[in-house]
Amino acid sequence: MQMNPSREDNSGLKRLLTFSRLYESFQTHILGGKQARMWLAKNLWKLESGDTVVDIGCGSATVLEYMPRDIAYYGVDISENYIKTAREKFSTRGSFFLGTARVLIDNSSLRGTKADLVLCNGLLHHLPDDEATEVLELGKQLLKPEGRLVCLEATFLMRQTRLSRRIVSMDRGNYVRSEQEWKNLIAKAFDSYSTNVLTGLIRIPYTHIIIECFNDNSVSLK
Repeated sequence: MQMNPSREDNSGLKRLLTFSRLYESFQTHILGGKQARMWLAKNLWKLESGDTVVDIGCGSATVLEYMPRDIAYYGVDISENYIKTAREKFSTRGSFFLGTARVLIDNSSLRGTKADLVLCNGLLHHLPDDEATEVLELGKQLLKPEGRLVCLEATFLMRQTRLSRRIVSMDRGNYVRSEQEWKNLIAKAFDSYSTNVLTGLIRIPYTHIIIECFNDNSVSLK
């Protein structure tokens, strides 16, 4: 699976966000990304020393700044620019691969590696259902039996202010879904999952959905 550029709106000023350092600066200084990641690390990722993390669509791997230093981290992204930046910044903290999640599964040196946490932050709303389902299924293959796959995505609400809906609709991803549409998508790959809608995670009126998927089918939190 490769992302088709036509499925991402990089017209006008949005093209600047394809450059990793400009994107990270925008996220951190304009949107309040530092505070958002600190909240996610404490309340959602909840990593412990020695855990293994696979980050699908890792970008420049900024999340590593908010994770324990002694985890095993594997990041993968289709952007050569982002992977180059990640390797420059975090060469001693993780391993970074150019391509899709399939690269990690097919890599002979990683065969048998299983993750406590698979992250998929802001990737799926760039993908149509078939490709997003493929990412979810690959993520599931990478999980330990007790592991979790956690997604943070843009979402539309059933009742939403015009300003909030307008801002979300301006996202570069062309496949922002409603909460129910996200549930329908996730159910194609996972039997057990939970969803929570977030407002106020960043400084602008933007709506996110947290999706937690469980490899253990005994857990059912729909």
